[in-house]
Amino acid sequence: MSRLNAKLKNMKRDLILEKASEMFEKHGFTELKVSELAQEAGVSVGTIYSYFDSKEGVYSACVSLDIERACVLFEKLFEQDIPFEKMLEETVKIKFEIITQKRKSLESGVLNNPFFFESQQIEHKEAFDKIYGFYIEPIDKIKSVDIDSWQLVYILNSIGNAYILRWIEGELDSLEGKEKEVCSIFMSILKG
Repeated sequence: MSRLNAKLKNMKRDLILEKASEMFEKHGFTELKVSELAQEAGVSVGTIYSYFDSKEGVYSACVSLDIERACVLFEKLFEQDIPFEKMLEETVKIKFEIITQKRKSLESGVLNNPFFFESQQIEHKEAFDKIYGFYIEPIDKIKSVDIDSWQLVYILNSIGNAYILRWIEGELDSLEGKEKEVCSIFMSILKG
């Protein structure tokens, strides 16, 4: 395949994902029809299936893009010389801001699958491991508990996910400012 054809193919894939992300947020996962996505993206249904094996595959690719976006932001943050607790708060805030923009697209997955977050973590393991890797060195430096640092990062993620779940279920009005609570809970675990 020539470089031009490869570039055009990537552009078409990116367009499909851009439209899919918008439509998942507008309609939710369950209500989104691949035929409507194709129409919105200006491609055939067959073209979508030439890039993705299913609607779930399209959704997974959208999630990957969000994880990559978070990873870039986290990397920039961890390059700065700021106290770990402030950095931690900012990373949770970034996560919550991205999630807040994706509420409708998350609702059916979260509400219909009690292991939604765990399944996403498994499906996108490499990307999550990259993000989690940013935390290891700073956690190793300040923890005073005898818990593996990777386990601690999983605990941090679980605390944040619990807030997201409560928000999606309607128990919380918003996630705004909740990063402080998540960090307070995590730091109390970290310090023993």
